[in-house]
Amino acid sequence: MQKFIQARALIYRKFGDPREVLELETINVSAEPGREECLFEWLASPINPLDINRIQGNYALKSELPVIGGSEGIGRVVKTGSGSRFKVGDHVTIFSAETPFWTEYSIVNDDELVHLDERIPLDLAATLMINPPTAWIMLQKYVKLEKGDYVIQNSANSGVGRSVIEMCKVFGYQSINIVRSRPNIEQLKTELWRIGADHVFTEEEFKETSKKFLKSIKTRPKLALNGVGGKSALQISAVLERSGTCVTYGGMSKKAHEFTTSALVFNDIQVRGVAVGMWARREENLDEWNHCIDQVQKLAVAGKLTAIPMEKIRMSEHKKAIKKSLEGRSIKQLFIINSSTSTSSNSHL
Repeated sequence: MQKFIQARALIYRKFGDPREVLELETINVSAEPGREECLFEWLASPINPLDINRIQGNYALKSELPVIGGSEGIGRVVKTGSGSRFKVGDHVTIFSAETPFWTEYSIVNDDELVHLDERIPLDLAATLMINPPTAWIMLQKYVKLEKGDYVIQNSANSGVGRSVIEMCKVFGYQSINIVRSRPNIEQLKTELWRIGADHVFTEEEFKETSKKFLKSIKTRPKLALNGVGGKSALQISAVLERSGTCVTYGGMSKKAHEFTTSALVFNDIQVRGVAVGMWARREENLDEWNHCIDQVQKLAVAGKLTAIPMEKIRMSEHKKAIKKSLEGRSIKQLFIINSSTSTSSNSHL
């Protein structure tokens, strides 16, 4: 007779307002993994913007309902099949659009699992498969940058933005970082400088001082990274050097991306877009993707890549966490799924 484990999971059975359609339920998970499978417990998983979009039904790829939420996280192997390449206690994650992250237990085939270095802290390991790889791909694959070259970005305080800052520091690039104005702006600027930002401006400050600033640096940016859209996209793409490239990875403003005729026609800039999930799943990028994940993990172990500020919260408090995520004024919410995992801000597994 097949044995099962009861697991709590955050499930939505229809698309809509996450505060209304997301519910904490109990499901049965097989206790016996197949030959090349692992049974593992999820330890932590963040609420990402794409999670909200998926639950609302606004994401480009729609999953078949009902769906267990989540888009990335960290798990720990508790039982292996006889032919598994993993061992009990290994830390793992998955890079898949269909993975049920917001649940206590899962059984997954070895081929889908990625081994995570056990030295990587909980909060960073739980958020390692989307934002840091997006930053790495944009910095490595679109423009050949040399040490000392400038990169400009908006949404510099986002998960991708902070990864860009830290990677620019590692690679020897100069980062110009644009953020929205807010009451605690000086505190935010200090945070970004501490992780390696070279220059930080609010959108208003850059609009007023960009001409003077650009004259003070040796060359204009070769690469612009756009996660906002609207006039913010116009602002960073308009200052690129001739034939520079603007890579768009998001649209947090929910406005159309704007580019000037002057930049496109007379400055011959290139406009590109990237979705890390689609990029990684192209067969021709498989080796590069594996290399990317290996490099990201090495940076994390070395302390050169750090976790963004997050508030750790239990799945039972999901309505509060979702509310904060929708309001956009709080730091990222991180579900602590396994009850034995510490909620300390310095938690290492």
